[in-house]
Amino acid sequence: MPLLREEAEKLSNNELEQGVIETIIDRDDLFAILPFFKVNSKAYLYNREATLSEAGFIDVNDVIPEGAATFTEHTAKLRIMAGDVDVDKFLATTMDDTNSQLAIQIRAKVKGLARAFRRNLIQGDETVNPKSFNGIAKLMAADQNIAANASMTFSMLDELVDAVKDLGADCLMVRSEHLRAYRALLRTVNAGPSEIMVENFGRPMLTHNGIPFIVNDFIPVTDGAAPIYCLHMSEENGLSGIYGGDNAGIVVESIGTVQDKDATRTRVKWYTGLVNKHDKAIAALGGVKI
Repeated sequence: MPLLREEAEKLSNNELEQGVIETIIDRDDLFAILPFFKVNSKAYLYNREATLSEAGFIDVNDVIPEGAATFTEHTAKLRIMAGDVDVDKFLATTMDDTNSQLAIQIRAKVKGLARAFRRNLIQGDETVNPKSFNGIAKLMAADQNIAANASMTFSMLDELVDAVKDLGADCLMVRSEHLRAYRALLRTVNAGPSEIMVENFGRPMLTHNGIPFIVNDFIPVTDGAAPIYCLHMSEENGLSGIYGGDNAGIVVESIGTVQDKDATRTRVKWYTGLVNKHDKAIAALGGVKI
């Protein structure tokens, strides 16, 4: 299951793009566990399991029933996330002895790139913005939306996890307010927070029954409530990112001198998208009060 961290380690001979990927990872826990894989065309066509064909009991000389699993076909298109960085040549000349002005600006641009991906992962809707990719709310199967419409309880979180338990829950994605509410819930039962070291995070993570919480404050709030998502992340049968080209889809281009000002321009691009390969890989608990 290739992660962005693994892609960065391959780029020891390309320090600039390696640094871009590492900055993306460092800005958000999501990128520490979300798998990415390469797509060799503008779009990725994949099948999502719809129904299974079970075996049956038979008697001697009975006809064996025939059946096959059915699948639904889906397409995920690669999208282009891009931004330019202009560095004034005077500043680059007079202030580069302390810090590389270009490196500082690229790092800031990459932080914005990761922020835009994190927002689109939640709010992305190709019908609203055809240039973007669909987020988890659009990729989720309709019957995976559980109506809570109440304050958080342990049992409702258990129900949410059960919705993806056949695949295995990898994280619970919540707003900051919901994370505080969970800590408050622990205090009401005189229980301390359950924190464990999770591979790829590099630090203890607050967990619910061993499932880490990941904060995403782009989850929309409506009438004082917001959904909580449970995600199974897998290249084979879950939620995963896609990219086009080399270097995890990250491209850093030197455009050269800007025509109308004394500055050099660098372009940062990411060819990326999102796919969900199983109807049970994403579940939501709707209307949890904050």
